Amino acid sequence: MKRLTAWSALLFCLFFWQLSAQAIEQIDIRIEQWATEQLAAEGFDLALGLTPSGIQLNATAKTLRLPAPINSIKDVQLSCDKTQWLASQMRCESGQLRFNHAQLGQQKLSFSLTALPDAAHYIFDVSGLKLAGSDMSVAASITASDWNVRVDATGLHLEKIAPWLPLWLDETQLTTLSNWDYHGQLDIKATLHGMDSHVQQLAASWTLAELNFSNDSGTQVAELLTGQGDVSGEKINNGWQWQSAIHLDGGQSYVDPVFIDFQTNPTKLTTTGYISSDLAVLDVPDMTIEQTGLLTADVQLALRNKTLSKLNITLQQADFESFYAVWLQPFTLGTAVDKLTPSGKLAATFEWQDEQYLFDIAMDNVSIDDQNQRFQIEAINGHLGWSSSEQPASSDVQWQKAQIYAIDLGQATIKAQSKNNGLKLTEQVSLPILDGRLLINAFSLKQRSDQHVDWTFDGLLTPISMERLSDALQWPRLHGKLSGVIPNVSYKQQQLKIDGALQMKVFDGTTVIRDLRMTTPLGALPQLYANIDITDLDLELLTRTFDVGRITGKLTGYVHDLRLSNWQPVQFKARLATPENNPGKRRISQKAVDNLTQIGGGAGLISRSFLRFFDDFSYQKLGLSCTLTNETCDMAGIEEAEQGYYIVKGGGGLPPWINVVGYTRRVDWSELIERLKAVQDSSGPVIQ
Repeated sequence: MKRLTAWSALLFCLFFWQLSAQAIEQIDIRIEQWATEQLAAEGFDLALGLTPSGIQLNATAKTLRLPAPINSIKDVQLSCDKTQWLASQMRCESGQLRFNHAQLGQQKLSFSLTALPDAAHYIFDVSGLKLAGSDMSVAASITASDWNVRVDATGLHLEKIAPWLPLWLDETQLTTLSNWDYHGQLDIKATLHGMDSHVQQLAASWTLAELNFSNDSGTQVAELLTGQGDVSGEKINNGWQWQSAIHLDGGQSYVDPVFIDFQTNPTKLTTTGYISSDLAVLDVPDMTIEQTGLLTADVQLALRNKTLSKLNITLQQADFESFYAVWLQPFTLGTAVDKLTPSGKLAATFEWQDEQYLFDIAMDNVSIDDQNQRFQIEAINGHLGWSSSEQPASSDVQWQKAQIYAIDLGQATIKAQSKNNGLKLTEQVSLPILDGRLLINAFSLKQRSDQHVDWTFDGLLTPISMERLSDALQWPRLHGKLSGVIPNVSYKQQQLKIDGALQMKVFDGTTVIRDLRMTTPLGALPQLYANIDITDLDLELLTRTFDVGRITGKLTGYVHDLRLSNWQPVQFKARLATPENNPGKRRISQKAVDNLTQIGGGAGLISRSFLRFFDDFSYQKLGLSCTLTNETCDMAGIEEAEQGYYIVKGGGGLPPWINVVGYTRRVDWSELIERLKAVQDSSGPVIQ
């Protein structure tokens, strides 16, 4: 109140006199300098004159120093043509005030003043104040015990408020604000109630039009924001208790990485809270965020010494597709889940206190479809919980069907418990895969301090039809079963590793996959490593599947040091050959001979020799090897020939016998693939 009383006293002191107005028609007073505790003036002139309607007052001053934040004003001119002085009241009904201020510039104000000195009550109303492009009016009522002020500003240009900012902000705050570009218009109405120099209560409402702002880095930007809001507060317990509401219904904003169109998704934020005067305590027991078409969330938070100590968020059921597009997808760019098409309903709770948190996500008929066609899950229901403390959080999730790449997965249920940033199954999971099942006996997941996730599981893969698997993967139809015991599968530092072996019964033989591991399996460039051993494949079944000509007998070999990059071979050491201990009945057709000759880089000779009169031939052994490095395959056969290497060596049965010799030692991998495709597409040799 001292500051406001001082401002009103400036006007009141201009009306003092101890002389009879009837005796003197004109009084002129000049004071070069005078000062009080809060006021000071230089070059002060006062003229009082009698008029039929009262007293005419004119006052000027070169400089007038007032309390902060006004501070100094210059070239002051004050006039009141009708001043009335009654026994206990003084009034100026229509006054004019002109002055020059460092931040406000040239000002011309109209005012009215009523002073009741005996009651220490002063009332004034000021209009015409020009502030940041706006027309502002101020009305106040001041007594010895309290004061009330009303402010009304229309068309306040935010970009023009910069000259005022040094009155309230320190150097650090001004430097921070200088990194921002902003402009827009604000209408505001406010009432304040206080005692002495302290505000005790306030209430304000505002309307915002075409707000634009951006920081230097462009990570926080808004264009043409429109909205309105209100706030009210009361000072209690050395702090402030407030209620506020903000409603944004136009324009767009981008706060890295989230973009919101407020015309499409109008947003309302309401809060109730308390903040201490020293900013050491902030409590917000009630905050509600409503975004039309996106979400409704209730929030409670608390800060102590500017550090978050408590945060609770309850997300009411929201449309998953809209929520993902605005609030989840921007945070997942570059990950395996950055291009999803979700559906269904989602709700969640999050509780954080003293560095510990717990959350629960509830899903209602949720489906997730990866746009890169890597995975799909349909009709997910249940809830998923996570806890970073000793307090456990349960999970119970079911889905109707799923798909990983082209492999169908059936209905499954997962029940688990989480605590200490980890999760473990509480029941075995039975996951249908094509016509078999993956039985997950144990599964554990742990979030590391660097926020990456590790997990392990062990289980059993019951036999899966290779026919169905090859059809799903659009391979040539394979025969047999895929099964195996999985003692330990682990995922750590974006690497998937399988300890133990996967065993496949294919083409009446056995294929065992060992040392299988993958890096970034769902990333943009997955890598796969493995060692594969093959035993006693039935060549008749194999060649019938790939239609490369009929061969009978057995085939044994390996593919070691295999590496696939984005599912394409880039490295391996492979050898396939007739086994010594179980060769089987060995015959090879004309078509198969010609095709093997093409693979080895030779020319088909059968159709140009007497051998064309035979349908098939006996052979002693056959085989081929390839070492792939740097996109080049180093090829060899079962043994060296005089020129080249034997792919097929005749003998082992009744004539006719035939040898197939390969001549190409090094071949580009792409060229070899083209040869294999040509072999598969070939109709075989022409027999004349």
